[in-house]
Amino acid sequence: MSEAIRLQKYIARSGFASRRRAEDLIVSGRVLVNGAVVSELGVKVNRWDKVAVNGKRLRPLVRKVYLAIYKPRGFVCSAVSSEKFPSFLTLLPDALRRGVHHAGRLDVSSEGLLLASNDGEFSYFVTHPKFEIRKEYKVETRGRFSRNFREQACRGVRIDDEWLRFADLQIVRDDPKRGVVMIRLIGGKNREIRRLLQCFGLQVTRLKRIRIGSVELKGLRSGSWRHLRPSEFQRFLHGGKDRG
Repeated sequence: MSEAIRLQKYIARSGFASRRRAEDLIVSGRVLVNGAVVSELGVKVNRWDKVAVNGKRLRPLVRKVYLAIYKPRGFVCSAVSSEKFPSFLTLLPDALRRGVHHAGRLDVSSEGLLLASNDGEFSYFVTHPKFEIRKEYKVETRGRFSRNFREQACRGVRIDDEWLRFADLQIVRDDPKRGVVMIRLIGGKNREIRRLLQCFGLQVTRLKRIRIGSVELKGLRSGSWRHLRPSEFQRFLHGGKDRG
């Protein structure tokens, strides 16, 4: 780092948290710069400044990693395992776990592609809605698709004071006992697919994310992982709004 950068960007680059999470930490007064509390987002720091979060001094990362993981059902997107479910980090070797956090989550009942990195800037790019990174899911359902299901689901429905909608969808199998639908999202709110399908009387029996931007799940077995290829990484950083 050759010049001053914003504090939240510094924290993200350290791998401690994503940039959005770093902003929350700053505003809540949990960040120290050279021993003084900083609670404003406009502050800039240099490489020689001493930055600490929750009393822990941040250190520059030696090597940044960018991973694609096939998260099975029954794993949580958290750095710490719960009493019932293991952390997704347990799928990785010990040498890769330091500072790694997920870039967009999957709930414990869902499976499929999960991106993870120790680079908070990368996670910010993947998850922030303004970059319009598309995500694609294969969803198995129980229940009947209504005649205007596709039109209404893509137009959107207000649920619990949130406007939920799919960017696109394709019904692959129209079977009330085991339907299959391919769904694309931009951004993605908490349990958005499950909540929106439930609004149409459809029960999700299996939900698998198969694509995030230019990265596909294809080739990964459940519980396995790989490093992102340079071409995939470059498309994220330089491809702008990836339409998938």
